[in-house]
Amino acid sequence: MNSGRTKFILIVLIFMIPFAVSYYLSKDYLAGGKLETSNYGEFISPIINLADTEFVNHRDELVKTDTILGKWSLIYRVNMNCSSDCTDEIYLLRQVNIALGKDMNRVQRLVALSNDEQKFIDQLIENYPNLIIANNNDSSFSKMISKINDNKILLLTDPLGNVILGYEKDFNGKKLLKDIKKLLKLSKIG
Repeated sequence: MNSGRTKFILIVLIFMIPFAVSYYLSKDYLAGGKLETSNYGEFISPIINLADTEFVNHRDELVKTDTILGKWSLIYRVNMNCSSDCTDEIYLLRQVNIALGKDMNRVQRLVALSNDEQKFIDQLIENYPNLIIANNNDSSFSKMISKINDNKILLLTDPLGNVILGYEKDFNGKKLLKDIKKLLKLSKIG
């Protein structure tokens, strides 16, 4: 085989291999399958933006969500009564936040309540002073997050207010921590 022909074949292969690899990787996706990702939460699609919404906090004050933008947010949705599993998961959110170390100030935690049980709210305030408490009433905030499947009780939003990932009940704290660390590492905002 002469060297001119070998060079030609190598040049053709160099340009054809990326197309062949991309076709192979995307054929499952085009057939309705999902591409493998390294995150543990489920992507929320279509993306829901909470930037222009408002909620009522535990002091019955109307709060515009743009006042809490600028940080990554973990929004935990509490339906009616908060059982021991629920309180354990709220505790786990604090532990995940602490485990972020120097990046813990880049992430805030918000609990969206669907009940106004003052005893429970007082307990949350006492145990978690940095926790933002939103009464999940008939506000524009609650209407937006109600568009997301109810089995996604934990939502991760970016600093611009976009709901990025959703987690189901009994989520794994270590996996959540890995997702947050990866996002914080790659993020140029918040």
